[in-house]
Amino acid sequence: MQHVSTPLARTLGAAALLSAAVAWGAAAFQYDPHHVRLDILVPLALAGAFVVGWLVACRAAPLVKQLPTTGPPPEAIPGKLGTVRRDWGLVATAYLVVWAPFAAANSAYGGRGSTLGAVYCLLTSIVAVITSLCLLSLLQSYLGPMQRMLKEDAAKGGVHAVRVRFGTPVRETYRYPTGQGVGKIAARTNYGVELIGEQPTVRLRAMRAGHSSAVGDKHLANAVAQLGGHGGWLCWPTRWRDIAGTNKERLVPAAFVSDSGHVVWGQTTEEDYAPFLRDGAAPLRETEPALAVAPLPRPTRYLPGVHASHLRIAAVGALFALPFLLDVVPGWAALLLGVVSGALGLLAGMTLDSVRMDPEPWTVRTTSHPSLQ
Repeated sequence: MQHVSTPLARTLGAAALLSAAVAWGAAAFQYDPHHVRLDILVPLALAGAFVVGWLVACRAAPLVKQLPTTGPPPEAIPGKLGTVRRDWGLVATAYLVVWAPFAAANSAYGGRGSTLGAVYCLLTSIVAVITSLCLLSLLQSYLGPMQRMLKEDAAKGGVHAVRVRFGTPVRETYRYPTGQGVGKIAARTNYGVELIGEQPTVRLRAMRAGHSSAVGDKHLANAVAQLGGHGGWLCWPTRWRDIAGTNKERLVPAAFVSDSGHVVWGQTTEEDYAPFLRDGAAPLRETEPALAVAPLPRPTRYLPGVHASHLRIAAVGALFALPFLLDVVPGWAALLLGVVSGALGLLAGMTLDSVRMDPEPWTVRTTSHPSLQ
């Protein structure tokens, strides 16, 4: 179970990121190969202390609980649908990780006259610049083009909508042949929530949007943890035919607007939306542009099963950096330790955007391609 994100945890996490950024900046812009690098060691030690405090604060925070159900449902459908909250902690950490090898190279090499060290610094800087440009995708909207069309239609005054209740969360594993040889089978896992109403049950699936597929999975998992049993409106765009007709998988975006004033974004397959959109079970309804719904509160970023081991790797990387920061090893050893330290920093950040679903609430179902049945 994830914990609630508290102001204390967010403050300590931000302080750790800021301290690490100061250490990286000192390593990148100040060369001093003949003295102890206190300008790097002090902020690095502070970053470690703040990380420990962040861990304690995260684990001491209350567990995420279901939001209380509200009274009578609102008479109007809100026209202002909130987006998915951007994860600024992920953005900051991602940039620190990609610049970690360059920071280690500069502080280890430190202008010692080694050609190999100069080449290593140059290569790590080039990789960091290229990767930083790729990471600009983290600053884009987490809603895909389909979801943005639904958001626009709601703001213009109309959506197809039907009353539903947030029901069973489902993790579906689909097995299929890869076509690469006898016995070669692959599996694809999809997350969804069954929404129950007077009409046939419809499944709201995790959306494929944002900088990675994990965005939609996390968004849906957050909703499962807080909105179980809630009533609300399931909304589709008025332009659903334009979307389905130009989408290879014939997916149509959908949003669950809970009576508690929150929005859950996702998508529906043709099998799910056909009875509602093609057969008219979800009529076109007016929205109220003055009403707004917000994204769900975000839980803490810390995932004990994922991040604990990688934080230990980061700590080991920092220990490898101590000898050359204290200037107690020759240049060749400093460069070697810098390579190891930077590599461990990258390894520690490999699960920045990991998502590990709590297995407890999910109903597991397995389906197979007809050829495997």
